[in-house]
Amino acid sequence: MQVKQKVYELYKGTVERVTGPRTVSAFLEKGALSVPEFILAGDNLVAKCPTWSWEAGDPSKRKPYFPADKQFLITRNVPCLRRVISFKEEYDAAGAEVVLDDDDDGEGWLATHGVQGFSVCVVSYCLGCMI
Repeated sequence: MQVKQKVYELYKGTVERVTGPRTVSAFLEKGALSVPEFILAGDNLVAKCPTWSWEAGDPSKRKPYFPADKQFLITRNVPCLRRVISFKEEYDAAGAEVVLDDDDDGEGWLATHGVQGFSVCVVSYCLGCMI
């Protein structure tokens, strides 16, 4: 493990112990969910989209403020009619990376995504399952 990562983990652990979990909703102000809101949102996601499920995880890493059987959310078996290789081939055929607003000095914005016709079926599936 790198020193930087160890220092970050120590910092993160200390902050979590000192501040504790959020108990008051700050979703509208900061976009942060409280523990009850997260559990409710997860329950709704699991109910509406069958590929999502709650997991208990490793007992040594459990957070005491979450129920033992609802430590994190995971998605499995997300159907996709196309394989990743076909996305790459389509991306390469469309020109892959494109430089936008190229100046005389050779600097400009690099568009690495958003190529016309490039789509991800996982997103459309998840949106479709919520209807």
